[in-house]
Amino acid sequence: MASIVFAAGDPSGDGHAAALISALVRRDPSLQFAGLGGPAMQHAGMTLLDNLTTAAAIGPFDAARHFSHLLRARHLLDEHLKTHHPDLAVLIDFGDFNLPVIAPLLKRHGVPVAYYISPQLWAWGRFRLRYVRRYVKQMIVLFPFEEAFYREAGVPVTWVGHPLIDAVRPTMSKIDALEHFGLNPWRRTVGLLPGSRAQEIHRHLPLMRAAAQQIAWHMPGVQFLLPKAPGVQRRQLEAGLARSGVTTYIAEGSVYDALQLMDAAIVASGTATLQTALAGVPMAVMYRTSWPTYVVSRMVLRVPHIAMVNVVAGREAVPEFVQRRANPKRIAETVVGLLRDERRAARMRTDLAEVAVKLGPPGAVERTADAVLAALQQR
Repeated sequence: MASIVFAAGDPSGDGHAAALISALVRRDPSLQFAGLGGPAMQHAGMTLLDNLTTAAAIGPFDAARHFSHLLRARHLLDEHLKTHHPDLAVLIDFGDFNLPVIAPLLKRHGVPVAYYISPQLWAWGRFRLRYVRRYVKQMIVLFPFEEAFYREAGVPVTWVGHPLIDAVRPTMSKIDALEHFGLNPWRRTVGLLPGSRAQEIHRHLPLMRAAAQQIAWHMPGVQFLLPKAPGVQRRQLEAGLARSGVTTYIAEGSVYDALQLMDAAIVASGTATLQTALAGVPMAVMYRTSWPTYVVSRMVLRVPHIAMVNVVAGREAVPEFVQRRANPKRIAETVVGLLRDERRAARMRTDLAEVAVKLGPPGAVERTADAVLAALQQR
């Protein structure tokens, strides 16, 4: 009976890992799973050693605040490895922890490593290729340019495409979604997607709220919709929206039920930009992090864009507002322009459709499960 140990560290990784575990169970119900992750992985059938989604951080300086939690997680995994001897490890993104901390631990215990959802080494961390070469048996990547990057570096790699392609399916019709979320069907709707981590929401939501106020001043009939990411506390969103003076609805459930209702959106850089792109929603992308993290990232960043939509497109398909440039006035002007100029919005939708094609065909999770089982057989 084969066993696989997992390590994922944020809500997004938790969801991707859970989908992979479910695909593996469909192929071989006898497989056993344990590891570090979150509630979605546990629900999919994994024995959860520690919940790391509460320790999700943005960069090494933010991660330092969770040092004791991460140290405990490493210890719990170490104890598990001493007694259970898994046949394979699958690491999910979370490169600041998985590459320098968990991968060496697994090698010391003789557990081969497959890495699913590559950290963005091609953007800022090429020096960490040494960890990949030393500890990773197989990279399983989402983007075609990542396959080229690792192949050139001499790392075994498999491109599977992006799992979000299969997820872009609303669970209800537009009419039902409007009623479900309480929106006025005669008003334009602007989405607010501040991120899935507590510190992202803390930094981004006040800026989005201020931008929403300016949008509403220019276009008084606009309403706002904020999809609640899994693991986010509703009260944090309600506190961030309090006394904003604009009509904002919090949407719980499938993000695609909410996205289909949006005429434009303000999106924090991350997975949400791809979700918004796949839904064909014109957007402005923004991001703020701590100044130490930003300064270091600018020193090592090797790509001209931060939004994954633009990285995949190879150009600025959507406008980016990062750090100091992320101010409400600029963001509001961009969104108002998209709402008022249909030709501009249509051009952006065309660009977003091209990005969707580059993410690969449907079936990414199934192809990932095949790659993991192949690695398991070659151990």
